[in-house]
Amino acid sequence: MSGEDAPAQQQDAVEQKQEKPSEEPKTESKTESTPAPAAAAAEASPAATEKAPEEEAFTYRALVLTGYGGYDKVKLQVKKGKPVLKAGEVQVQVKACGLNFADLLGRQGLYDRLPSPPVTPGMECSGVIEAVGDEVTDRKVGDKVMVMSRSGLWQEVAVVPAVQTFPIPEGMSFEEAAALPVNYVTAYMMLFDFGNLRPNQSVLVHSAAVDCPNWYADLSITHPDGHSHF
Repeated sequence: MSGEDAPAQQQDAVEQKQEKPSEEPKTESKTESTPAPAAAAAEASPAATEKAPEEEAFTYRALVLTGYGGYDKVKLQVKKGKPVLKAGEVQVQVKACGLNFADLLGRQGLYDRLPSPPVTPGMECSGVIEAVGDEVTDRKVGDKVMVMSRSGLWQEVAVVPAVQTFPIPEGMSFEEAAALPVNYVTAYMMLFDFGNLRPNQSVLVHSAAVDCPNWYADLSITHPDGHSHF
């Protein structure tokens, strides 16, 4: 290497060192831009977490059959989470519940139409509609109704198909309405579907002091010249 070439190479090295600082800001700009998506995700996450406490804040009490046996198998429990309505369903704030012979059989494991424990029994209740699902046209929020279902009505909030609700007549209490559906429908089926009751026929009713027999008397006179004997 000649002496003339050395100063030239040294000058080139100095110029390269001077050019390096201009490249460093590019790397800094990249590091500044990368946290932006993380910051956006951090801002979005609190909104998502805020919904969970609202849903969990909704609670209601229910009587739950924890196993077959005596009364000690029925426990009062608190359920969490607001029910989700499907199309055609309504949410009822329960005011009164009915107790039927089938409920007692179900507690002992002798009623095969009751789902296996743990399950909330209850075949009839009454209350006020507080929410309606899509495609519900003949019920609205605030309607007083009686409800009939296979189970699930021994609780403060019940979700059922709207077709299983019936308007409570004016002047009827919630307690009276809650005791009507199962017994009344049973009496109707026994008289007119199984018994084939027709006008001018007589009916002999046994044990007329309890439940269904009371309805037999009322239903039997719905036909002209119907007669009941007790």
